[in-house]
Amino acid sequence: VEPISARDELRLRYDRWVRQRRDLVEEISGGRIGYVHIQGMNDRSYRTTYSEIMGRNFDKEAIIVDTRFNGGGWLHDDLVVFLSGKPYMDFVPRGKQRGSMGGEPLHRWSKPSCVLMSEGNYSDAHLFPVAYRLHGLGKLVGAPVAGTGTAVWWERLIQPGLVFGIPQVGMVDAKGDYQENKTLEPDVLVLTDPLKIANGVDEQLLAAVRTLLEELSK
Repeated sequence: VEPISARDELRLRYDRWVRQRRDLVEEISGGRIGYVHIQGMNDRSYRTTYSEIMGRNFDKEAIIVDTRFNGGGWLHDDLVVFLSGKPYMDFVPRGKQRGSMGGEPLHRWSKPSCVLMSEGNYSDAHLFPVAYRLHGLGKLVGAPVAGTGTAVWWERLIQPGLVFGIPQVGMVDAKGDYQENKTLEPDVLVLTDPLKIANGVDEQLLAAVRTLLEELSK
C-alpha cells in the first residue's frame, strides 16, 4: 500500500469519472458516438481534446464534447475552429471506395457534435458554448450556464494566499449584447437529480447520446 496525496487522489477519481462516461457512451451508442471531457480552457486540455477526438474517436460518427465543471481559461475560439471543419475532399487509394480512408480537413472535426454544459461551467466555459451556438455547430445539452464570460486580470498580493480578480474585458456579440450576466440556456434542458447522481446515473450524458443518435438517423 502506497499513500498518495489528496491531489493525486483527485486526479485518479477524475480519470475514473471520464473513463466511466466514455465507456457508457460507447455502450449505449453501439460504438457510433465518441466522448471527450474538456477539463479546463488551457493548452494542456486542448492537446488532450485534440488527441482524444482525432485519435481514439477518429472513426466515430459523432462526438460529445463535455464541458461540465470546467473553470475556464481562454480556449473558446480554438475549440470552435477545431469543431467547425467542413468536408471538401476525399482520400481514395487506388482500387478502394471513396471515403474509405477519410479526407480533408484532416486536422479538424467535420462530423456532428454536441456540447454538454451545466451550472458548474464558469468564465470561458460559458463563452465556448456561446461561440459554439453562434457558429451553428450543434446543440447544447444540459443545464443553464450563468453569464460569467468576462476576461479577468488576476493579481496576487505580498501574502501569497491573497488572490483576487478584476473584470477587465467584456465579451459582446454581433447584436451588441454583453455576455456577462446573460444566462445561456441549453437547446435540450436536463436538470440533474441528486439521487440519480448518487446512484451513478448521468441523465445529461444520456440526453446527449439521444440527441446525437436522433441527428444521425436523419
